[in-house]
Amino acid sequence: MAITNDVLESLRQLLKSPDLLVFADPNWGSQNPHHRELIHAALAKIKTDELQSSISHAPEMGLFVVSQHHLGVDVELTERVKPEVVARICSPEEFNAAPSVSSLWCAKEAAYKALKYFDQPSVISKISVGGWQKIDSHTETFTLTKPSLLNNSTEGRGVVIRFAHHTLAFFIFCS
Repeated sequence: MAITNDVLESLRQLLKSPDLLVFADPNWGSQNPHHRELIHAALAKIKTDELQSSISHAPEMGLFVVSQHHLGVDVELTERVKPEVVARICSPEEFNAAPSVSSLWCAKEAAYKALKYFDQPSVISKISVGGWQKIDSHTETFTLTKPSLLNNSTEGRGVVIRFAHHTLAFFIFCS
């Protein structure tokens, strides 16, 4: 999985966040016993008080994002996301509207992480994502479907990208 310049530019456009930066490295994956130290050290070299950040890792990949805006990111091994688990954290309507179970799981995780700056609910099942728009064969956009229930009127945007083995989701609140 590579976050190429084309992928990064597409993310910036879809999220309407020209300052978005994405860093990914297989050494930051959870299979590495030192992955947390490595990813935090890399983030510390970039992060300033003006930048927000979010971190995620799967067994074979870790990544972090930074922006001036509040944001969240999630990465999962696509095959590990099971429908019966995802069904427990969403409504039947939300489940049926999603393009895939891995897209839904990662979208909810990324949106949940971004909400830490606002009124983050105690559990992920209290947020709802939807408004799915297919961009191409491996990319969709999404939104929070009931932001007012979270005492949040800020517009948020999300993007899910599916690679060969991983699903990534990004969510950002632009003011």
